[in-house]
Amino acid sequence: MTMETFLKRGNQHVAIFLIMSLSLLLSACISIDDRRADPDEVATEATSDPTATPEPTLPPPTAVPSGSFLQIDGLNARQVVLWDAELPAEFAATRFSLYRRTDMRNWTNVGPLPVEGNIVADPGNPDMLYLGDHPPCLSEGEPVQFHRSSDGGATWEAIDNATNIRPILVWPGDHDVIIGSRCGLAISQDRGETWERSLPDLEFDLTRLTVTQIGLFGVFTSESGISYLRRIEIDDPDKPEFLEPILSFWGPGAVHATRDRILVGESSGVHFSDDGGRTWSTTREGLDDVVASVDPLEEDIPETELEAGLGIFALLPHPQNAERVFLGTIRGLYLSEDGGRTWGKVPDIENRTVRRLNFAMGGAILYVTTDHGVIVLHNP
Repeated sequence: MTMETFLKRGNQHVAIFLIMSLSLLLSACISIDDRRADPDEVATEATSDPTATPEPTLPPPTAVPSGSFLQIDGLNARQVVLWDAELPAEFAATRFSLYRRTDMRNWTNVGPLPVEGNIVADPGNPDMLYLGDHPPCLSEGEPVQFHRSSDGGATWEAIDNATNIRPILVWPGDHDVIIGSRCGLAISQDRGETWERSLPDLEFDLTRLTVTQIGLFGVFTSESGISYLRRIEIDDPDKPEFLEPILSFWGPGAVHATRDRILVGESSGVHFSDDGGRTWSTTREGLDDVVASVDPLEEDIPETELEAGLGIFALLPHPQNAERVFLGTIRGLYLSEDGGRTWGKVPDIENRTVRRLNFAMGGAILYVTTDHGVIVLHNP
């Protein structure tokens, strides 16, 4: 064998060896990639050693499907707090804890809540929060302490001599002024340190206080169940002015008002006025399941209807379309496409008592607060 032949054969052996080594390396890489792409196989390998300590895991964040409860740490949120109506809710509260939104899908546990109650954020500073509530106005209950937080709910300060106050809003023109209810109109001018309570009539308690585009409206209810709707002017917080009643009805009610229309929902139907409350029209069309068949101020409500339950608790037009009005009732959410004249049931939320409605993202999100938690509707 010549030296030239030997070198040629040696080069062939080297080439074959290199090709075989490269094939084995590629096979190993493909095997590793395949196992990475197969989570079941990875999970099997991770749990095959009985002595191994599993790593703690957190459930992945998920977007809330439309018509579903807003759940955080496995619990339904009972309330959301909006700081800016063009954004999603800034805070959400379960029964015992407060959470703050970190992005569109995630929440951070801020800390425990000292009491159950209504939470209000200062529109100029979302870290400034107020928390409180009161028992039903026409009954007795355990007193509820009023609290304030200046660090977004991480810590809370109990305010001395302030109990049974439900904060409603921080006054837009003066953030030191807080408007609330204490079975009467409650006003603080020093960020909740002290409160003054006012009533137009000692025999009527303030059972509903609503902020509208044209000011405050209060529903004042007597022990007999008769209610009056009044507009409240607070040009001077020291001297709130209660205007004359503009509507009477039986039981609690919900109100929304703009410069063009006042809408009131209550146990006998929906009333609307286009002249500031001087004249009213009433409709029950589509609301037979949730309102009385008679006017309770004129006739007794049939016993079967009383046993089934009646009531309208929230009313809110869409911010981009005033003709599209949502109604929270004792048995679900209703929608009107004609400014409140006719109604139909929203199928996503049936047979749940709806207490509160809040739009966010300029109307792209509707938070529906029920007795069982907050339900989120997208593009309602």
